[in-house]
Amino acid sequence: MGYGMSRLHEGYSEPEGLNSDGSSSVEVNNDFSKLHNDIFHMTRLRSGPSESIRKSMDRVSVTRLLRGREVNSSGNGKFSPVDRAFVLGHYLPVDGPETVDTMDSRAYVSQFSADGSLFVAGFQGSHIRIYDVDKGWEIHKDIHARSLRWTISDAALSPDQRFLVS
Repeated sequence: MGYGMSRLHEGYSEPEGLNSDGSSSVEVNNDFSKLHNDIFHMTRLRSGPSESIRKSMDRVSVTRLLRGREVNSSGNGKFSPVDRAFVLGHYLPVDGPETVDTMDSRAYVSQFSADGSLFVAGFQGSHIRIYDVDKGWEIHKDIHARSLRWTISDAALSPDQRFLVS
């Protein structure tokens, strides 16, 4: 049995727009099942701005929502659940993961380097792989650990990214 590592797409596509009643005009892909449609529409409804914010602003932006929270425009000093979902929707990936690599054992530890250019993954089969994120997740180094009983339980790169401790 193989285990896959995946990464999320970084792109985010803005919806086509909101109708006057606050509903979205985004069309749903016909390949999705009914369950996916239901989840999509529930998420879309939760991701819109609250009624009070929608009435007070022509176009909702994350900056305006943050400013409103800071000046306590809602009266309780925090986002409503709908506003929170709207803000998070701008920063969380919307596309599903895609396979980057496949191994015969499970990944037990993973970590990005301090500058985010390298990704270290430690696997149960005494294997460590370092991926170069900037070069499309290509394998930078493939290391087989010796004298190991079960799995790689921790890994860390030195600040200059020349050494790996496991």
